[in-house]
Amino acid sequence: MAVTASAKSPVPARHARVVAGAGASHARRVLGRDHELRLLESLLRNAAQGRGGGVILQGEPGIGKTALLSCAEERAAGFQVLRAVGAEPESDLAYATLHQLLLPVLGQVNGLPGPQAQALDVLFGRTHGTPPDPFLVALSTLSVLSLLAGEQPVLCVVDDAHWADQPTLKTLAFVARRLSDEPVVLVFAERADEGNGADLPDLRRVPLMGLDRESAKALLAERRLTGSEQNRLLAVTGGNPLALIELAGQPLPVEGMHEPPALHDELRRSFLAKVQARHAGSLPLLQLIAADGSGSLNGFERAAASLRVDTGPLHRAELDELLSYDGTRLVFRHPLIRSAIYHSAGADRRAAIHRALAAAFDGPADQHRRAWHLGQAAVGPDEQAAEQLERSAEQVASRGGPAAAMAALSRAAELTADDRRRGRRLWTAAHAALHGGFTARAMELLDRAEREPHLDEADRIPLAVMRAIVAEFAGSPEDALALIRSWIPHVLRLDRRRFAATVAMYADLGTRTRRSEVWADLAGWLQGIPLAPDDPADAVLLLLRHAGQARTDQNPAIVRWDGAALDALTDPILMTMAGAVARGLGDHELGRRLYHDAGQLARVGGSLGALAWNLEYQAADELARGRLGLAEAHAEEGHQFAVEVGQPSTACRNRGLLAVCAAMRGRPDAAELAAGVLAEASERRLPDAMGHAWRALGLIELAAGRYHEAVRHFEAIGDWDAGTPADLVMGVVPDLVEALVRVGERDRAAAAAARHEQWSRHTASPEQAALAARCRALLSTGGTAEEHFAESLRVGSGFSLEHARTHLLLGEQLRRNRQRVRAQHHLRAAAETFHRLGALAWEERVRGELRAAGESARPHDASALSTLTPQELRITLAVGEGLTNREIAAQLFLSPRTVDYHLRKVFQKAGITSRAELMRLVLAERPNGHGPAQRRRDRRVH
Repeated sequence: MAVTASAKSPVPARHARVVAGAGASHARRVLGRDHELRLLESLLRNAAQGRGGGVILQGEPGIGKTALLSCAEERAAGFQVLRAVGAEPESDLAYATLHQLLLPVLGQVNGLPGPQAQALDVLFGRTHGTPPDPFLVALSTLSVLSLLAGEQPVLCVVDDAHWADQPTLKTLAFVARRLSDEPVVLVFAERADEGNGADLPDLRRVPLMGLDRESAKALLAERRLTGSEQNRLLAVTGGNPLALIELAGQPLPVEGMHEPPALHDELRRSFLAKVQARHAGSLPLLQLIAADGSGSLNGFERAAASLRVDTGPLHRAELDELLSYDGTRLVFRHPLIRSAIYHSAGADRRAAIHRALAAAFDGPADQHRRAWHLGQAAVGPDEQAAEQLERSAEQVASRGGPAAAMAALSRAAELTADDRRRGRRLWTAAHAALHGGFTARAMELLDRAEREPHLDEADRIPLAVMRAIVAEFAGSPEDALALIRSWIPHVLRLDRRRFAATVAMYADLGTRTRRSEVWADLAGWLQGIPLAPDDPADAVLLLLRHAGQARTDQNPAIVRWDGAALDALTDPILMTMAGAVARGLGDHELGRRLYHDAGQLARVGGSLGALAWNLEYQAADELARGRLGLAEAHAEEGHQFAVEVGQPSTACRNRGLLAVCAAMRGRPDAAELAAGVLAEASERRLPDAMGHAWRALGLIELAAGRYHEAVRHFEAIGDWDAGTPADLVMGVVPDLVEALVRVGERDRAAAAAARHEQWSRHTASPEQAALAARCRALLSTGGTAEEHFAESLRVGSGFSLEHARTHLLLGEQLRRNRQRVRAQHHLRAAAETFHRLGALAWEERVRGELRAAGESARPHDASALSTLTPQELRITLAVGEGLTNREIAAQLFLSPRTVDYHLRKVFQKAGITSRAELMRLVLAERPNGHGPAQRRRDRRVH
């Protein structure tokens, strides 16, 4: 291996041949791994048939992980092999491992959607542009692999995955969850409990143990060892193949020691002893290579010259047994070799080496590496190095590298002497950590920042807001509310528009925790502040002020604002919160529009964190409209994404909505699902998720006619005061009124209905008016009751599920009054709607009433859309919007192949053969769209 600094990167074909050659040499020496080899062969065989998968080989250094990876490559006949190796110096450099994996094949990929191609080009420094969102990068990676797999199956091999950077690991975790329909195999090798660790829960982990006695003896067969020596060697190495080979020629430990030597220490000493024995003169050169760690030769010669290190042995190929070079990167053949060599240098020598490397990297593209070496060279406070690290963090963050930015800023803070500047850098590091999904690390950095003296009000507000965000997504809304409450008056005084999202978050947390005082706070704090209706941030604050006045019975006047101001919002989370406020005021159309547009923005931008949060609101809205299929589709997708981005509280809320859907559908697992949500929500202190669970349990009992139990569950939700979320008010109180009337508790039912009237007083919602009229009907008798039922049916005709339930209640009353013909009319209407919506629990109840009314229950043909799974329904609705398969894949974070697979299933279920037929079906079964064409620029809230 002769190395020159001007060597060019090899073409992908040559890269593949080098890897295959290495694999062949390893495969012949693998012993004692029959089970693992069968597993790898099974994965490859399944992928060749279109069913992808993956595995993580886990074990200590030298256990044989790399040899098994090479075996997988050797057996992958007909596969395209992509390979990457994690490196400790690059473990904080965002997407460094992904760069190794994809860059050699990007030129082979045609048909990648424009935003995805742009994301990868920006990520790999091939062009300039807006920093790509991590989930857009993940989707782009999935698309690349899917397109490659369209030509031939793909095997992705990642060695030393414990040193792979976290953004790459998260990207590959995203891919791993979506391999069931892709001819792609992922095989990782990692050490346990070291480095970053490959957090890939969807892949099977296979721990590699030491070799058994017979395999170890076969490995040592060429060594002249007695049986006793072999047994002793096996005991002190634990069967580690590399340790067996390396220590076979060394003096063995004295027999009779109480415990074997630590394997890592023994290996390190063994490696260093071999280097010193054979390459003592090259140790300074090897220390320089070890300190650099990137494997790149750019600037290497300059650093060596400044240190007066002879690079001749490298160019004369004298170090081939320690180093390998594939034309682009120079790496140690075993990471323990590098570790032993690096730590053989004293602290002063290591600092000098890092300074030389920092001076050698003077190009614009080398800013991060230069800053990293300056940071490693610094001993005490060093503002120059800290500034370089801070600039480096900005650069890597712009390329979607929050992990690298977090590491650089954290080190910059350690080198900062000024208290306020150190606190600001710690806060920025925490922000990067939170953006990258490192919640625990973010909290640790926030703790350190808050301990800094001399922080003023403007410094502490962002710290409190960030802690509240963490608590909202992963903790308790009560904690989040307590963190920001005292700061709201200050942010309104300092810069109300900059902190509009913080004020909206306070309102949202007040709703989640059912704290009515939040609305009084907002009404008081915002009163008297001049707000410009045409400014987006002020338009949100105007909504909040109006909501605060309405919730505290201040009888606000009609408020107007320009709808274009809300259209100009660009933050999906703020748009979602504004939609929730509008919905609580009864303007469901505005709320729905904001929810929908926020979700679309999050999808286009690849922001899964915002999308997971937004989908909960969209699911609740569709549930209130009785569109159970859409509600389930949104909640299931929201739950999946929340789990992926580390939002357990959001995931629990989405599961709560799924429990309500299951209860309405009459599914046998509804009670079990609701009980599981209730247990988790109680532990996490999530009142809104607990409310969903209690509601689901109450609906199960209400549909079954067990009214006492229904009352118990509905009343367990809590006090029905002004702070109760609008969706719970709208859905649960009429249910509670019905159950109380059924058990003869008319006074309590009347009190609950009166509260419902109070809540709906300041809204113009026809749905609220219809439900209020139904409550009055239940509390009335004779002709008065029928008048109220008729009013409810007339006003609430646009809300199909509740409209059908009103038909059911009226039909039940008419049947009891012996008006069978009229009863049958209303009961049939209810049965048809329940069947169309898939509300099986209510359908069963109404069919029982029909039989009692003297009419046999006639089965209806199932709605075509009602038979679809949530994933199929999401794809079908996207087709209805005119999107192509590639556009659908980009929006739903799937591969085009997976979209195609589900569409074939949809065609089979619906009995159609074309997209045009499917679009007509969607238009027929999904009325009242709310896309951009339906926007009204002027909105009015009463």
